[in-house]
Amino acid sequence: MNIKPLTLLTTLVIAACSSTPANQTNSLGVLNSTWQLVELTGQKISVDAPPYLVFNDEGKVSGFAGCNRMFGGAEIGQGMQIRFSNLATTMMACPQLTLEGQFMQMLEKVDNYSLSGDSLSLNKARMAPLARFKRLKE
Repeated sequence: MNIKPLTLLTTLVIAACSSTPANQTNSLGVLNSTWQLVELTGQKISVDAPPYLVFNDEGKVSGFAGCNRMFGGAEIGQGMQIRFSNLATTMMACPQLTLEGQFMQMLEKVDNYSLSGDSLSLNKARMAPLARFKRLKE
């Protein structure tokens, strides 16, 4: 087989450009855990059953919103970007839905995250964190 050097070089350059750089990942692997809400819009959460999120490698997020189970999509982009999509909850009747409503609204606003050990912050632009979570040991 006779491959011209220029053809081989062009093929290698195209392949290298099409792969995802090591520092840019769309995998949720870095967040794969259960994250319990500890603070929402600067207010400490002190309820018997606080909301939590569970991320997986397939771009899905699920969890508990305060009364109902929730689920949807989550996508990580370059530079600590995160976006939640197609979020939905079950429709159980609960005496108090205020926290759940605030939690779900927060998820719609988030555009980036920061991670420090077992602490996760969900943020909007460069404002103060919208929510803070702690990693639950499994």
